[in-house]
Parts: sequence; structure tokens; C-alpha cells
Amino acid sequence: MYWFILLFPLMIYPWGYDPYYTQPKVAYLEIFVLLNWLYIIFKRKYWTINLKKPHANVETLILIFMSLVVISTVFSVNVETSLYGTKYRYEGVLTIFSYCSIFLFSYRLIEVKNIKKLFTGMAGVSILASIYGILQHYFIDFLPKNSVKLYDPRSYSFFDNANFFGSYLVLIILLSISLYLIENRTKLLSFYLIAIAFAFSALTFSETRSGYVGVFLGILLITNFVIYKRKFLWGKWIKLLLTLGIIFAVINIFEDGNYSKRFNTFFTDSIKLASKENVEQIGSYRFFIWKKSLPLIDDYFWIGSGPDTFEYVFPNDKEKKQIFGDMIVDKAHNEYLHMAITLGVPALLIYLSLIAAILYKALSAVRVAEGNEKIFLLCLLATIIGYLAQAFFNISVVPVAPLFWAFLGITLARSEFALNKSKRLHEELINKIQSA
Repeated sequence: MYWFILLFPLMIYPWGYDPYYTQPKVAYLEIFVLLNWLYIIFKRKYWTINLKKPHANVETLILIFMSLVVISTVFSVNVETSLYGTKYRYEGVLTIFSYCSIFLFSYRLIEVKNIKKLFTGMAGVSILASIYGILQHYFIDFLPKNSVKLYDPRSYSFFDNANFFGSYLVLIILLSISLYLIENRTKLLSFYLIAIAFAFSALTFSETRSGYVGVFLGILLITNFVIYKRKFLWGKWIKLLLTLGIIFAVINIFEDGNYSKRFNTFFTDSIKLASKENVEQIGSYRFFIWKKSLPLIDDYFWIGSGPDTFEYVFPNDKEKKQIFGDMIVDKAHNEYLHMAITLGVPALLIYLSLIAAILYKALSAVRVAEGNEKIFLLCLLATIIGYLAQAFFNISVVPVAPLFWAFLGITLARSEFALNKSKRLHEELINKIQSA
């Protein structure tokens, strides 16, 4: 499980005609999940030894969620697509089952004591992905490129699309910040700072505005709930923020102010929305897609149109053709809206309930944790919230989603560990008082 999480971003097959990295990642993901389940089924002792946690409510939610996804698949507008997913997306029922499995494996089978080492390894791998993404901006590619990306200056590294790369970097930047804040050893501090710096540079070159939103929100939450009341972290935090500010300023200067212009589109889009002028263009036409998609919720409220079938139900009318021509709109560019339409509102509510249950468990752990453990848990919460925020403007994709589901499982495991530790210490204290 550790090696899968570490190496998944690098699991590509760059050879062949017009390479597209998502396809091999789907194969790696589903083969890994299949082998892991077979091992658990035929070696039940292995599962029993490591499964010392009681039955969890979140696992009930996972079961309900998968049941709803299966029902949606059975009654899909295109059953074959719902099984395997569309070409280039591959988010059919088999992939969604793999996501849920990764969550369970991460929650049940990863030793809590090894989480920090795992995250450190992920930061190390992200340096490779970030450097390659930065080089891509300058059209320095060591691997064959997809024909669609030949002249695209936006960085996408091993993730096929700049927006997908941005989603990955939100996780990595906030995850690395959590390690940076609880570390005191000079070499590791420098390592985490370097990982954050490279990831932030790559995020800037990706021009992924949803990624900017996710990182900004995560940093804002960490500043308010972690840094503000802990003066001993102020020096570290100022050093980090200055580093990120200098990186952005230098890149922006050498790129003739293109990235400050990109940032300013947040304000120009807000003005368009307020004045109701050219609202269809907001968010690279996301607002138009959302407006056309919202009525579909009523049509597919209970069981959805089927996993990954958005392109079959999105209106292909005159208005759409005026903006997109013959281009296929296969995603709602809002993970929650997309899920409501393709899987149904009940499935969306169960998914959000799962997230809420994990956040609640983590918050409960924060209340009883102390020192670095408290800081670490607060940063895990900020990372999840940052990712959820960017998902409002982005989509779930195979190159990134398994890592987020793994992160959810790890956060739940770490939270339960903190709660059980607090409970055990409380019981020991009571026993000492009673025996005195």
C-alpha cells in the first residue's frame, strides 16, 4: 500500500502512439486493487491480524455509496460507459470501486506510526513531478507528448492536464506544509521547504485557478487555527510565506506579468457576475456549463444518468454549439454537480456524509490531541478542505482521486489513533487515582 501511494504519480507508460497517461494509471490502479482484495480473501489471517479496529460507521457509508453507484450503473443511459468510463476519463463503476477500496486499504492496513514517513516520501516524489512540470513550461520534455499538448505552455507533468496537476499540487503543498510545521531537524526542514517551493512553482506554471483557491484557503485555515496562537511557529511561517511570495514575484516578472493577470481574472469574473455581462464566459465557460447542467439534476435526481455519462445527457443544443462547437462536454467542472447528475443526489449526499464523518472524527481528535499531534491533525483538516474547495471548480480524475481517497483513509486512521490514545491515558489516570 505504501509503495502504491508513493509511486502512483509516476506510474505512466509514455510510449506508443499519442501517449495519454491516465489510461495506464487506470490499469495500475485496478490491478493493484484486484490483487490486494485477492490477497485479503485468500489470506484472511493477514486481514484479521491488522484489523484491530471495530466496525466503523464510515464503512457503512462506503457500502451504501457503492450500492447506489451499482444501481446507477444498472439503469444507466449507457451501461457500457458506466462500467468502464469514457475514453480519456475512465471513471466507471470499476474505477469508483477502486477508489473506495483504496480508502479502506489506507484506513485499515497502513500503520499509523508510518504515516509521517509515507508523507515524506510523497513530498520527495512530488519534487520529481514538479521539476518535470516546470521544465514542460519551457518545452523541455524528455518523454513523448500527447499531440494536444505539443504547444501548450501550461505545466501538467505526469497528469495529462494542467487542472489535474493543480489538484495534485493542492494535496502535496498542504501535506508538505503539515510536515514542515512539526519538524525541527534542519535537513528535513530544508527538504520540506524545497518540496513546497517546487510544488508552488509548478502550480504557478500550471495556471490552475482552482488550485490557487485550494492552496490559498488551506494556508488561510492553517494561519488562523495553527499559527496565530503559536508564536514559536511564526518564524517558520514567515519564512515559508516569504519564499512563496518571492517565487511568485520572480516568475511573474520573467513571464511579463502573465500570472498576475491570471490571478486578476478572479476579480474580472466577479465583476462580470455582478454586472451580469458575458456571464457565460466566467471561469473559462464553467458558469455556462453549470447553468445548463443544473436542470439535469431534476431529470436524474434519484439514481443519476450513470457513472461517467455526463456527455450523453448534457444538452447538445444551439447555445452549446455556439460556444463549444463540436467539442464534447464530458464533465460538469464541479465535482459535486457532476456527481449529482451522473450518480444521483442520494449518492452525492452519502459521499458528503462520508466526508463530514471524517472531518468530525478529525475535529474530535483535535480537541484531545496536544503538541505536534494537534498541529498535524489541524493541517490534515486544512488539506482536505483545500482539496474540497478546488473540487468545486474542478473534476475527479484517475491520476489524482486515488491519492485523495487514500488521504481520507489515512486522516481517519490518524484521528482514531489520537482518540484511542487519549482514552487510554484517561483510563490509566483513573486507575492510578483509584489505586492510590
